[in-house]
Amino acid sequence: MTALERALLLEQVSALGPQAVIQALVAAFVMGLVVAFVHRWSVPHRLVPPSLVASLAMLPLVSALVLLVIGNSLARAFSLVGALAIVRFRTRLRSTWDITFVFLSLAIGIACGVGNAQVAALGTGIAVLAVVVLGVVPGARPQADVHLLRCDISAWQTGEAELVPVLDRHVRRRWLTSARTLRFGESLSLNYRVVLGRRASLESLVRDLAAIEGVERVTLLSEDDSIGDGE
Repeated sequence: MTALERALLLEQVSALGPQAVIQALVAAFVMGLVVAFVHRWSVPHRLVPPSLVASLAMLPLVSALVLLVIGNSLARAFSLVGALAIVRFRTRLRSTWDITFVFLSLAIGIACGVGNAQVAALGTGIAVLAVVVLGVVPGARPQADVHLLRCDISAWQTGEAELVPVLDRHVRRRWLTSARTLRFGESLSLNYRVVLGRRASLESLVRDLAAIEGVERVTLLSEDDSIGDGE
């Protein structure tokens, strides 16, 4: 940062006033904490990485700080874009639900950074209300009783017909989402979304499926997880 840029930044901060800057940053952080708490509440069945919780709380603060630094300077805006262009983000979010909360955190930070803390507060409140409403709507958010089931079976020894009796005994509802071959056609990989019966357990379903002759591997994960392609 050159001396001229530092002088312009100090001029902007003095124009806003240190108190206004502190209020914007504190408001962004507080609302970020609310977003992180609501996200954690919305997925009670899932172990949320602490880094995601911290990121949802810090993103509004960071984005607000970026907007305060840019201010009305077009030159600083282009300089910041060039600096951020070298950053590569490789973290894969688990679901679109997580991505929605990331965008919410960014929007809150942007609103606070441009001096619209009231808009940010109103948006946070409405977003929290929307999450609560979606929580009581069936199928509107990830549920704990929906799982992803993958069965790898020998293409020459067995087929889906042998799996059906076990699935009917343990599963209340099921959807075949994909079927493909593995090992040059020697194995079949069947992927389902399943809802377990009230008296069924994950252990019993996996054990009974694995006991079928020709079943090579059984993988059962929550809906928020992804099943690998390991062959």
